[in-house]
Amino acid sequence: MKRSVTVAAAAAAIAVVGLSGCSSDKKSEPAASSSSSVSSSVSSSSETSVSVSVDGAAANTKVTIDGQDQDVSGTTVCTALNGDVNIAIGGAATGIAAVLTDANPPEVKSVGLGNVNGVTLAYTAGTGQGEASASKEGNAYKISGTATGIDMANPMQPVNKPFEIEVTCS
Repeated sequence: MKRSVTVAAAAAAIAVVGLSGCSSDKKSEPAASSSSSVSSSVSSSSETSVSVSVDGAAANTKVTIDGQDQDVSGTTVCTALNGDVNIAIGGAATGIAAVLTDANPPEVKSVGLGNVNGVTLAYTAGTGQGEASASKEGNAYKISGTATGIDMANPMQPVNKPFEIEVTCS
């Protein structure tokens, strides 16, 4: 059990580090208005599609952990590749990531919720820790379940927190 929790925590840490490696705290020229939004889509014959939503992430994304709405700001990136949908939400400080199958309904492979009140929370399918399910309607995904983490104040007792992610990939 200890190994499964460690694997789940490591997966969450990798997701957060990977997400933060693709972002920057540097700001470019200020946008004309705070409600501006930019969307882009790229497709190729290798069945890869990328959808990026800049500045509009907060309007299209809602994350709740343990009943508390999370402050989600930054970019939302959705990438479909080889039968999976990878969703990255937020910036370096608030990075949240999910990997789903491109089935209907989608199956959740992993979710990294980052550090919440000192606990790094994650779900990884097949570890026996937590649970998650997803639904899709058009380009909108709803992912919910229970993530597991380790509180360093009591590392022998896993922490379980319910979560819900609602995101629209443009």
